[in-house]
Amino acid sequence: MKKFILRKKISIIAEPLLFGVTKYFVKLFKLIFTKRTILFVTNQKIRSVTFGPFSQAFFYIIIAWVINLFTQSLNYDQIINSKSEEINKLKVANSYFSDEFSIVNEKLKKVNQYITTITGPMQNVNIREEKFIKPKDLDEENLTKKDKQTLNEIKSSHQYLNSFVSTSSYRIKKIEKAILRTGLNIKRPIIDIEKIKNQKIREYSLNEKSAIENLPKGGPENDFDDELEKALSEKQISDPEFIERQIEQAKFNSEIEYLMVLEKLTKALPLGQPMKNYYISSGFGTRVDPITHRHTPHRGLDFVGVSREKVISPSPGKVILARWFSDYGNAVVIDHGYGVTTRYGHLSKIKVSEGEKIKMGRVLGLQGSTGRSTGSHLHYEVRYRNVPLNPKRFLEAGEILINNENDIKHVDI
Repeated sequence: MKKFILRKKISIIAEPLLFGVTKYFVKLFKLIFTKRTILFVTNQKIRSVTFGPFSQAFFYIIIAWVINLFTQSLNYDQIINSKSEEINKLKVANSYFSDEFSIVNEKLKKVNQYITTITGPMQNVNIREEKFIKPKDLDEENLTKKDKQTLNEIKSSHQYLNSFVSTSSYRIKKIEKAILRTGLNIKRPIIDIEKIKNQKIREYSLNEKSAIENLPKGGPENDFDDELEKALSEKQISDPEFIERQIEQAKFNSEIEYLMVLEKLTKALPLGQPMKNYYISSGFGTRVDPITHRHTPHRGLDFVGVSREKVISPSPGKVILARWFSDYGNAVVIDHGYGVTTRYGHLSKIKVSEGEKIKMGRVLGLQGSTGRSTGSHLHYEVRYRNVPLNPKRFLEAGEILINNENDIKHVDI
């Protein structure tokens, strides 16, 4: 009941107020759009046209609409002019990029030729076929001559890239095969140290045993030089885990990056020869010790060259030891990175100093007979994480990367 009375009171107050406001706006409308008569005088005759409030309002609306259209047309002209300028700029940029693309495509062709020279003749590489897919909305028939030329350049670049990926894959397999020959596992770069330490090692030699008994030989007794090992323990050798992380990351990212890592690794590994002219007097493995005449492990190769033959570094690295040791005599130890080191013993003279960074082919010293040795020769070792590996495998791996595998002349030791 109270709500009904309240609504009644509101309606009594609101109705007169609403009526008054409406009446006011109607009067204002009639005042602005009052009835107007326009007189036309033609041929001495007077004609009149009367416009009421609503016809005037309609006329003003039409005038405002025409003015709005005119204003917008001016904006459209500005937009069209702006877009025309952008199109002209795009044409200039497109012409520039098209020319640059042709230059880059030509360079890509040269790079492809270069990688082919590394991997070998093209007949050894199975080029991966990948069909070029053009955009669905692209109509070649309606393209300009310049655009058709650009499209052909793009097709050529796809062919070059396919060839590049194929030759890169071939190169990767070749490098992996070479590195696996060294004893390093590139796919799972984890070496079972205990297995290597405990494995049975055979004796190898170029010659018959009867012919090598009097040849120069040497090396530490029982494969251990206390003095050298103690000095080496004080040195910091490169992190072998680094290359493992790099390889896994590179495999994940792309095959090309993986190839770059492998190429970098092959440059660091000691795949070259420590002497230019030599023969091998004692191989890697268990042998009869030349001094004690007992069967003991020999963790390197003995290279014999001419008198004072130069000993060179088979790859870049850093000299971490270069001085006298009781068994090795004048010795040099090189850190090649990735946990790989090489040792050079019995030198007559050392020509490098500790801490020195060296390049491949750098003369480390001269062949000699210092330390525990029966004659002038080089005792050469390759180690990974301080575990000795057969240097013969590294020499063979170097030959794989330099020559065709069918032409390899393995060092028979």
